[in-house]
Amino acid sequence: MDDMDAQQIERPRPHRRIVALLVAGVLAVGAIVGFSVRGAAADPVLPPITPAELLGKVAAAHVDGLSATFEQRSDLGLPALPADLGDDGELSTALGMLTGTHTVRVWTAGQQKSKVALVDGSIETSLTRNGNQVWAWSSEKQEAVHSTIPASTKKPAGPATSPSEAIKTLLDKLGTSTDVSVSGTGYVAGRAVYQLVLAPRDPAGLVSLVSQVRVLVDAEHFVPLGLKVIADDGQDAIVVAATSVDFSAPDAQVFDFRPPAGVKVTEKVAPAERPTGKKADNRTDKQTGTKPTTYGSGWTTVVVATLPEAATANEQTTVLLNTLPRVSGSWGSGRLLSTVLVNAVITDDGRVAVGSVEPESLYRALATR
Repeated sequence: MDDMDAQQIERPRPHRRIVALLVAGVLAVGAIVGFSVRGAAADPVLPPITPAELLGKVAAAHVDGLSATFEQRSDLGLPALPADLGDDGELSTALGMLTGTHTVRVWTAGQQKSKVALVDGSIETSLTRNGNQVWAWSSEKQEAVHSTIPASTKKPAGPATSPSEAIKTLLDKLGTSTDVSVSGTGYVAGRAVYQLVLAPRDPAGLVSLVSQVRVLVDAEHFVPLGLKVIADDGQDAIVVAATSVDFSAPDAQVFDFRPPAGVKVTEKVAPAERPTGKKADNRTDKQTGTKPTTYGSGWTTVVVATLPEAATANEQTTVLLNTLPRVSGSWGSGRLLSTVLVNAVITDDGRVAVGSVEPESLYRALATR
């Protein structure tokens, strides 16, 4: 076991991008998840279906319209946050999404029109696409960002990912590392659903912090309406489920975003294509960071990345990192962030290792790189 040391970091290298990476790791495991089966005296009786058939129907699912509200609840067992984090909107938002309860509202009308809004009380953060026009809006900051999807883009992605789309993407990436089964039926937002169960399987014998994932699939339209991630200790770590669903096309005005008078509007220009090859960028790896390296596969994959030299720690992230336990080994030393689903090590020399595994697997990956 690696030694623990109470020594403080004099000049910690990680910064707020660490938090973004940790959020991405959690969401990659949870994929904006949800689960709720309630409001019914008995489970619905639905035609039998095999896991392969259900996955096929989800992959082929298409609806002309959708309006839905999802509730997200996260209980990842994060350490207590220090009281002197200060006012850092980006950091607070990232950490806030990993705790508490949040409401996500979704509207879609085909591939060209979509809107996703995160609503916390009177504060709304939204992303709207109407054709090739995209608007990002923050009511808290009273700021709007406008961009145009280039006509040359072959297959432009929607400006935002709804819980249903995120879950569908997760299912598309299933491989041999996952056992898939159909386990009963239920109701979500008053609609009958099939319960699809995903369980990790690692040929190497490594154990994931995720015990299983349960996906709730609408029995009529085969759109995912929720998903629950269960940790290896049996705890419901992340829970999100639709509380209301309407499969009719939303009113066109939903996608006609107009910034309120007097707010700051930023025009975001699509970046021009950059030449490929090493000569296209003379900056060093320390300046730009390096591409993440993966170790292992499936549910027990460990991702190791090097942070750019220019991305130095700010006061808030320094305070946060210094509250985490200090760890060390042959790979060096750093700080350990533990949750029930994801562990992460932030090293003193600017590396980050993230995975849904025990810390020892992170240490091995860091020692390899």
